[in-house]
Amino acid sequence: MKAMQQVLLGMLLCLCWSMASAQDANSQDNNAADVRLLIDVSGSMKANDPANLRASGVRLLVDLLPLNTRAGLWTFGARVANPLPMDNVDDSWRQKALAVLPQLSDYQQFTDLEAALKSVTPEGQRNNTRHNHVILLTDGMVDIPANGQDKAERDAASRQRILTQLAPRLAGNDVVVHTIALSHNADANLLRDLAQRTGGLAAVAETSEALLRSFLDVLDQVVPSEQVPLIDGRFSIDDRVDEFTALIFHDDTAAPITLVGPNGERIQRDDVANDSGVHWRGDRRYDLITVPSPTPGEWHVEGQVGPGSRILITSSLMLKTSSVSATLYQYFDVPLDAWLTENGEPYAAEGDMTVSARLRDNNGNEISTVLTRDEDGHYRGTLVEPELLGNARLSVLASGADFQRLRVQSVNVAPAISAALAPDQSSIALQAAHPRLDSSNTTLTATLQGESLAVETRDDKHWRVALPADLPEQSVPVVLDAQVTLDGETRHIPLPPVRLNEEARIGLSGASLDRAAVNAEQLPDEPQQEKKVQDQQWSLQRVWETLKPWWPTVERYVQEYVRKPWVWAVIGVLVLLFLITAMRRRQQRRRRRQQRREPHV
Repeated sequence: MKAMQQVLLGMLLCLCWSMASAQDANSQDNNAADVRLLIDVSGSMKANDPANLRASGVRLLVDLLPLNTRAGLWTFGARVANPLPMDNVDDSWRQKALAVLPQLSDYQQFTDLEAALKSVTPEGQRNNTRHNHVILLTDGMVDIPANGQDKAERDAASRQRILTQLAPRLAGNDVVVHTIALSHNADANLLRDLAQRTGGLAAVAETSEALLRSFLDVLDQVVPSEQVPLIDGRFSIDDRVDEFTALIFHDDTAAPITLVGPNGERIQRDDVANDSGVHWRGDRRYDLITVPSPTPGEWHVEGQVGPGSRILITSSLMLKTSSVSATLYQYFDVPLDAWLTENGEPYAAEGDMTVSARLRDNNGNEISTVLTRDEDGHYRGTLVEPELLGNARLSVLASGADFQRLRVQSVNVAPAISAALAPDQSSIALQAAHPRLDSSNTTLTATLQGESLAVETRDDKHWRVALPADLPEQSVPVVLDAQVTLDGETRHIPLPPVRLNEEARIGLSGASLDRAAVNAEQLPDEPQQEKKVQDQQWSLQRVWETLKPWWPTVERYVQEYVRKPWVWAVIGVLVLLFLITAMRRRQQRRRRRQQRREPHV
């Protein structure tokens, strides 16, 4: 397995020569960056990433880092190691990465995140001449190397120090932390808060494909790239483009792709000649093709073009945008400023040109606007009150008579005020996440089943809602609202509700809750027969999900012992116990539906 990883790594590292030129031209207008990769190698990573796909993500990131970057790699579990010290990104540095990346499969116990962050950003270290970025990949929670009855308390204390002590220090030293949560077991709240408090991006990757895209999302924050739109496998190249690099994601079983030029020329991986100047590298999940001096016109890709695919370009004509925070806030406008340069000078638009912006989340929801040209040649506008939530992509597109330029930035859209339910459901802690909100301009209200709850002001940025002792047994939402006065304007901002009894399967209507599909304030009124079918499907699905990992072993033993009578006796007893348990649960649910009292609205 490691030999295969090294072969793939060697192939991918060769991409640096093809990608460096494209990225260097795009980054000439950016200050050089210091990039510290901090990779979790705790034992749980073996289960959540059995194919070591995080190594593919790191390799892809290494391939795309421009030559004027300084970078290094750290690993952490019970201890912290720095197998790849900080150095200038060049061919020698990439060769060193070839020997280091297999260490990502040397697993350890524990997840000492606090020690890792301290090691990668020593106290007092500050580099004002560069942008300082930490890219943190982890799949777990704070789990410090300790034992004993106070282990949970020590883990909680370490987590608290990360947010209250370490994050402010990093932000004060101009260190931006970007976090990638691999799997649903990661402490997403901690990673999100750490990223937001340092100005970084928080990404969540549930699949291997999403993991690769998450690395690219972070790279867009570290080193913005110049692109042209890729729509349905097609893209247009104008005569100002000196070189383009197509990054095409696909399934590991997809057929080989073909790149077709405007004149019908077909470029395939096996046909690329050594003297053609075309570089084609990749692995089983993506292809990376660099084409110098491309023929102007429409190009297209034959084959599967997966989400996250993009066309990077090197060009004298470039689209610039003002800095946009990695975290945007619900119901707050997003001001935008964009302009074009040609050979480093302001571009004088010839003919009609439009500049538009779009913010789109992972669920397909979006808002958009067209920017207006000012006298200084800048295009300005506002995305009005984004109601989106979670990870999203902000795209700015400039379209002229014979060209297109695209800038894409991944962002998080967060509630303006965050809410956290106490583990014992005794209270809800509220904190102003938007930097301009505090107790002097914000009034909060909370209601539970139509009854108002008292909101206590703790300090300038924190509030507390005390919950009654006799909470309903059903899963019910606490509805939160904010009235905000800014710049002489008062407006109402709804906040995401906090749900009580989250683990309860019976909601207000007595129906089984689907957390992913049911809105917190609107529960479906299902017919009783549909509910029975859903309960049966839910039970069978849980049984199969439980047995599926063990099925090959069970099948082998069944084949071996199928002729032995005592085996059938054991199976009969297990089936009988399962049926009795299922009947008891069904009777309990029926009694709860008969005895529950209707909620007050």
